[in-house]
Amino acid sequence: MGNSEWPTPTFADGFGDAVSRYRVELLPWAEVLADGVAFREGDELRMIRWDRVLHALAAHVGEPEGVSTVVFDLVVERKDADCLVRRFDADPGEAAQGVARAMVDALGRERCSRSLLDLAAEGVASRAYSDLPSLAAGSLEDLGL
Repeated sequence: MGNSEWPTPTFADGFGDAVSRYRVELLPWAEVLADGVAFREGDELRMIRWDRVLHALAAHVGEPEGVSTVVFDLVVERKDADCLVRRFDADPGEAAQGVARAMVDALGRERCSRSLLDLAAEGVASRAYSDLPSLAAGSLEDLGL
């Protein structure tokens, strides 16, 4: 009754391709500031300045009634059909909305995804995914890659 192999090869291949093209580097202890996003790399405090960010995206990741977070991806490099993003997250609700508002103010609407703009205005990201591989696939689509 049905396919007992999950995920199916086609399903897994589609997300595998997306994950390999949507390269992610995590930003530990990220903090949004006026000049950019500060983060820790070992003992060193580093920053990604806003002028390095090509595009910013936001999405709710996880289960609505379970563990979830709002993921912020900063696209810092695009080449052909691939991109490099620097990622951090925030708790859903006021914390995520505050981050989104600060990012929209710093980057301008034209460098922000629709979901990030919705999060800043309404407090809810309009993109939601159950896991990170599906987020990668959706983000590539959102970026037209």
